[in-house]
Amino acid sequence: MTGISPILYQNEVAKLPQVQSDYEEVKKRVDKENKLTSIFDIIPSLRRVERVPDKIEQSEYVPAMGLVSLALLNAPEDWRDMKSAYSQIKSKAKGNPFAPSYDYKTAQHPFSFFRGTLLHKFVNPQTSPCPKLAKWLLKNDTTLWDTKLGDIVSKSFDVQTSKITTKIENITSTKENPSLVHAKQFVTKAKFGELTARAMTRTTKIGTAVLGGLEAIHLLKEIAEGENVIKSTAKSALNLVGSIAGIGYGGAIGAKLCGPVGSLVGMGLGAIAGNQIAKLAD
Repeated sequence: MTGISPILYQNEVAKLPQVQSDYEEVKKRVDKENKLTSIFDIIPSLRRVERVPDKIEQSEYVPAMGLVSLALLNAPEDWRDMKSAYSQIKSKAKGNPFAPSYDYKTAQHPFSFFRGTLLHKFVNPQTSPCPKLAKWLLKNDTTLWDTKLGDIVSKSFDVQTSKITTKIENITSTKENPSLVHAKQFVTKAKFGELTARAMTRTTKIGTAVLGGLEAIHLLKEIAEGENVIKSTAKSALNLVGSIAGIGYGGAIGAKLCGPVGSLVGMGLGAIAGNQIAKLAD
């Protein structure tokens, strides 16, 4: 205790219990926030708005509005997914067989940016007030599997595809002229190739473009504030790719193993993994 007053020493020792108490309190808050983050990631509608408070705090109002709009737009479809997952759990709990829309283990239906959302009728040329725009949107409402990147993956892994009918209705389906979505079966010797094909079939081109646009706005703001261009660009790229890949692969694995429940949980876990990957750029 050389050079330290006995009284000062006693005062500092007396503070230790309070310091320990403060540490435990902070730790509890951090743990609570981490649990809430996991819940947010697993529930689709909550996951979409998880970053809104941060965006508002950083004065990024356009991305915040975009995320809220996406959440509202997809709320009906998210609700249907959750109901399907609940029905699966309820059937298992009662020992009853669960009848899915199709066999998730052998096929994957193509996701749609508009099907089942608030814009469902607007994108249907038969019910839309803007038929020409509706046709254009419907034509472009495809997945990453239907792009040149999908062609490259297909050739690289020698993926063969076939179709099976599902119980999912197309946007243009009516009672008079029913139209059902076809799921795709991917046959290849490479398991990673089959999984990649599934993940790309679950990822829409428009959704990717929207998220890319929101990330670009965030990137421009950071650069305007003097952030390093290369580092900020790498961080944005990792955030975008990590989120899309995490949700795509996570959902594909979950759906194949456990159907609707697996799809929701898999996307949530994939979102968490994607966020962790994005943090590598920090």
